[in-house]
Amino acid sequence: MNVETSQTGSTAVAAVSGRVDSANAKEFEEELSAIIDKGATGLVVDCGELNYISSAGLRVFLIAIRKTSAAGGGLALCRVPDHINEVLEISGFSRLAKVFETVEEARDSFG
Repeated sequence: MNVETSQTGSTAVAAVSGRVDSANAKEFEEELSAIIDKGATGLVVDCGELNYISSAGLRVFLIAIRKTSAAGGGLALCRVPDHINEVLEISGFSRLAKVFETVEEARDSFG
């Protein structure tokens, strides 16, 4: 897993690649928490290069949703591969986080 981040104002983008599973979910959580702790209220997770996500990775999304919502923002996902989107649909995450086609659309959703 690799996470590349950028931030403009109160909106951050985290591009995750590879696999997010129980072996690295804690590291992924720390990466996203650090972004939120630096003042990002809107968090866009670019899943374009994400190959796999386990329930441990979904838990990290849930934690990020709670933290950003508490700060008055939220979590948006974008460029989600079909096989990952299916996991989000089945697990109910598609009702908790907005899903967009592009990074720009996801970023713009935070105003």
